[in-house]
Amino acid sequence: MASPSLASATAWRPIARIAWRNVRRHWRHSLGSLLSIVVGFLAIGMFEGYLGDLEDLQANWYVQRSMMGHVIVEERSASRAERDNPFAHAMHEAAQRFTDGFLAAHASDVRAHARVLTMGGLASTGKTGVMFLGWGYDVAGAAAVRGPWAWNTTAGVPLHEAPPNSVVIGNGLAGLLDCTGPSPADAIGRNGMPIEATRPFTCRSTRLQLTGSTETGQLNVVDPTIVGFFDAGLKELDARFVTVPLPLAQRLLDTTAVSFYSIALHDERDAAAFAAAFNAAATAAGATVMAEQWREHRFAELYRRTTQVLGLYRTFVVLIVVTIAGMSVFSTMLKAVNERVREIGTLRSIGYRRPHIVRLFTLEAAMLALVACVVGFIALVVVTSAISGAGMSYSGGISATPIPLTVSLRLDACAFATVFLAGIAVCASWFPARRAARLSIPDALGHAA
Repeated sequence: MASPSLASATAWRPIARIAWRNVRRHWRHSLGSLLSIVVGFLAIGMFEGYLGDLEDLQANWYVQRSMMGHVIVEERSASRAERDNPFAHAMHEAAQRFTDGFLAAHASDVRAHARVLTMGGLASTGKTGVMFLGWGYDVAGAAAVRGPWAWNTTAGVPLHEAPPNSVVIGNGLAGLLDCTGPSPADAIGRNGMPIEATRPFTCRSTRLQLTGSTETGQLNVVDPTIVGFFDAGLKELDARFVTVPLPLAQRLLDTTAVSFYSIALHDERDAAAFAAAFNAAATAAGATVMAEQWREHRFAELYRRTTQVLGLYRTFVVLIVVTIAGMSVFSTMLKAVNERVREIGTLRSIGYRRPHIVRLFTLEAAMLALVACVVGFIALVVVTSAISGAGMSYSGGISATPIPLTVSLRLDACAFATVFLAGIAVCASWFPARRAARLSIPDALGHAA
């Protein structure tokens, strides 16, 4: 006597063969259902691919382009520096020695790091004066932290390719200081990063006078040479931001302090553990510094707000896409089954039981959905490749340069779309098939489609 499991498997085989034959035989009904599922699959896959790329782009802008790194180290009181004397919350020599020692002890985890000193004051070429904000940083370390964004200039050269007494200014600030150069948009490649090439520019005066207040409250002046323009990311910053080598910034402010350390790890997933280990070591040593993941730092406040908005947008749009796709698939499958009630009556008349009928139609719907999702996946690969390779971009509002339009293939979104659409198709077949199977054989055979 066959086991129950073997008998069940034997009963499923002919039903599966008939289900697959029906998918091919009723191609007109199958085509409508297939197209509904393919469109739903494309809608879900493309939307998730676009939003996923946008979130990754925003994160890379902070970690690499803005040189945040994965972990930021600063004085515990640094969050009050904007309202108070910034030098009172800077990292002086003792804090730097402790940090350097910790980084040396954990060199296997650290890919690169750079010290940064924030500064502000008046920038002038003799005729025009503009209030500026800026960073002085370890040039070689900053290039390593930036990685693929090391060449960040849209005109001229970046600091790591320039002499020590150099300054790179924002494109907007360049215009205010009577400088002209190529359009920043022309210097951006399809990947959204500046093309690594030296592009000429002109300035009424290439010597930029930077005036700032020193640690002791005295005015000081340095006059670096303008060697390039760069995109500071946001329009407001682009019209005010400058970057110089760290020694030059320390000379301007007459200090040996730095504002913070930017640390890039080999694996971003280790950021939480690295920050926890640093803070534990700092507490044990009595140091007044702390480490924080970049996503949690105050510098990333705009990023957090942006991702929250994108999260709400994703939830809202996904609900709409899922509802429309689900209703389309449900109505198409429901109509397809209702048009075959006579076929159900015929199957009942030759000995098929009600459970067999329900299994047949739900299995047919599952097969159709899987075939449609395979077609949808192929179509998604073609469409996303075409969009990402087209080199299109769009204005990002507060972004100083256009944002590249890319749509990547997200396997998690494809898996969700497959499970969801297949589930909708099975449910849409199960209800009418169960109802039709309960009809008497004469009523089913006499049913008008």
